[in-house]
Amino acid sequence: MKTAIKVIETLKEAGFQAYMVGGAVRDFQLGKIPQDVDVASSASPHQVKALFKRTVDTGIEHGTVLVLLDGEGIEVTTFRTDGSYSDNRRPDSVEFVQSLEEDLMRRDFTINAMAMTEQLDIIDPFGGKDDLKKQIIRAVGDPDQRFQEDALRMLRAVRFSGQLDFVIEENTVHSIQRHAPLIRTIAVERLKAELDKIFANPNTQKSMAYLKTSNLTAFLPAGFLFETDWTLYHPTGKSVYGWFYLLHKQNQPFSEVRDYRFSNEEKRLIEKSLELAKLEFWDQWTFYQYSIDQLEMASHARSKMLDPAAAKKRLPIQSKSDLAASGLDLMRWSGDRSGPWLKTWLEKLEKKIVYGELENDKELIKDWFLHEYHRHT
Repeated sequence: MKTAIKVIETLKEAGFQAYMVGGAVRDFQLGKIPQDVDVASSASPHQVKALFKRTVDTGIEHGTVLVLLDGEGIEVTTFRTDGSYSDNRRPDSVEFVQSLEEDLMRRDFTINAMAMTEQLDIIDPFGGKDDLKKQIIRAVGDPDQRFQEDALRMLRAVRFSGQLDFVIEENTVHSIQRHAPLIRTIAVERLKAELDKIFANPNTQKSMAYLKTSNLTAFLPAGFLFETDWTLYHPTGKSVYGWFYLLHKQNQPFSEVRDYRFSNEEKRLIEKSLELAKLEFWDQWTFYQYSIDQLEMASHARSKMLDPAAAKKRLPIQSKSDLAASGLDLMRWSGDRSGPWLKTWLEKLEKKIVYGELENDKELIKDWFLHEYHRHT
C-alpha cells in the first residue's frame, strides 16, 4: 500500500483526485494485507503518464496506465462510466468523468465499490462497509443491469461466496437465476479463471452449492459435472485438484472438460492422476512412474495417508537418467542395433533396480544383462 499512497500523493500534488479502490480496500477492511492495490483518479491517462517516469499502457483505451515505482506496478485508472454492453462482456465505449461516485457505481458488488484515501479513510456510497460486516455479497444498484453489463459477474458472486465465506443477497441470487443463460456469452478462458479460483478457495463447497442453485451449471460447458457431491472435497489451494475431483468422483475422462482449454501441464497432471487413482495396488514401480504431484492428487482422492515425496526418495533411482548403464551400453554389450528391443530391456532394467532386485552398478548390470539377454535371444 505504501507505493500506492506515494502514487496518490503525486497525483494530488498535481491537483487531481486519487483514491485506492477495489479489492484492496475490501481486504483492508477485513484485516487482510491488500494485494495488487489499484488507484482511481480524475487524471487522464496522458496526465498520469506525464507525472511518472516509468509507465506502461496496459489498457489506455479504457483509461488504465500501469505506474512503475519502487519495484512495484500500480494500475491507475481514470474515473469513468461505461457505455452499453452489447456482448454482455465488455463496454462498447467508456466515458471519462470527474466524479468518484460515478466511477464506483459501475463496479460489481458493494464490497468492491468502496474507495480509500491516503489517510485510510473510507468512502462508501453504496453500503459496502455494512455489507462486509453482515458478510453479504450484494450487487451495486440494479443487479439485472450489473449482470447484463458483464455476465461473468454472476460467476464472480459465486466465487466470492466461498473466497470470503459470505452469503449472496437474495435479490442478487434471483437476478443470477434469471440471467444465467448469459454466462454462455463469456469466453471459456474467463470462465476457467473464475472456476480455478473457486476450486482453490477455502470454501469450495459453499461456492459449488451456489453454482447449482443459481442455475449457472445448466449453461456452463460440462455444467452437469459441477453438480456432483462436494462434501468430501478438501481444498488444497491448487485449482487443478477441483477439476480432478469432479472427474474422478463421476468416473469421467478428461475429454469431458477439455473445452476449458487447459495447459498441457494441467492436462497431463489430471489425466495421469485419474489413471493412477484407478490402480488398486501401489508399489515401488508406481512411485517411480508417477510424479509427486500426480501421486499427491490421486492419494488425496483415495484418502490414502502417505508421503509421496518420501516414498520416491526411498527408491534406488528417480528416473532413467540415474541408471548406471545407458541404451548405448546395452547395444554395445549385445552387439545389436537400436530397435524396439532396446526400450523393452531398459524397462526391465529399471524395474529390477527399482524393486531392489539389482544394484545400480554398471558391472553388475552388465553381468545381469549379458546373462538374461543371451538366455532370451
